[in-house]
Amino acid sequence: MEIIKSEKGFLTILTGKSGMGKSTITVYDASEFLKSGQSVIFFSYEYCQSIIVNKLVNHFGMSWSTLLRLNIVDASGLNIHTLSDMLRIKADSADAVYIDYLDLLREATYAKADSVAEEKKQIKNIVAELSELAKELNIPIILLSQVGSHSKFEDTIDELAEFTEKVKHNNVIKMFIGKANIIDSRINYDDIVHLILIDGYDLRHFSSINIKEIYKDS
Repeated sequence: MEIIKSEKGFLTILTGKSGMGKSTITVYDASEFLKSGQSVIFFSYEYCQSIIVNKLVNHFGMSWSTLLRLNIVDASGLNIHTLSDMLRIKADSADAVYIDYLDLLREATYAKADSVAEEKKQIKNIVAELSELAKELNIPIILLSQVGSHSKFEDTIDELAEFTEKVKHNNVIKMFIGKANIIDSRINYDDIVHLILIDGYDLRHFSSINIKEIYKDS
């Protein structure tokens, strides 16, 4: 079941506020790739390998043999240039790539930004390089981010559009994750999150997931 929209040769940016379940959903999405017989590279700037493996095995029912198709890279301190070089070497063994997440990748790549404008420039450079890399290697790259996540969709759309200004090809998929009441304020199921596709100023509901339903102890 496809949770995060991805496509060969495309960079997917999934943005959402902290605590929305981005990392959990991303690991779950990776498990779906693995269960279908595909291989995954997971660059983790936040969680160690044991946490990711624990989620896959104990919560998402992944078999240990399936994990042979998973390459988890402890990306702490890894800048965009080293990440890109590593991915070019490993690309033949990857059907999908996940990077968790943009904010820490930016910090590992650049010195501290002196201004918001400088930070945005750094983000644009990283997004442009990853979109080129996805096209060059013809694989889907899924990039998580808290940057550009606002309570108002209009602000999120504007900022994501700004982040992709330097992209030469139209190969960026923009997504937003939020709780159920972003779709219908009458609904207040705190465990359900929705993933929204952003196309220009059009918003399209892409998928829903109940965190509690997928996140069960075995």
